Amino acid sequence: MSNNSDRDNTQENIHSATSPKKCFEMEQRYGWKLKDIRKTKDSILKVDCVFYGKQTSFEDERYETDLDYLQE
Repeated sequence: MSNNSDRDNTQENIHSATSPKKCFEMEQRYGWKLKDIRKTKDSILKVDCVFYGKQTSFEDERYETDLDYLQE
């Protein structure tokens, strides 16, 4: 069960997706708690998946991995 800090309504972690199904897949894969699914006007990324918590970036993870590789 999540604690209240996981559901801080003031912070949202938003990632676009091609369908609502992808939001549920992200929730399972990354352990994020889904707050909302919002339609967009984009013809490809049709929804914004809104999760509780601080905004994350997949780019940040990619660069951290690259930096770890360079330090070895």
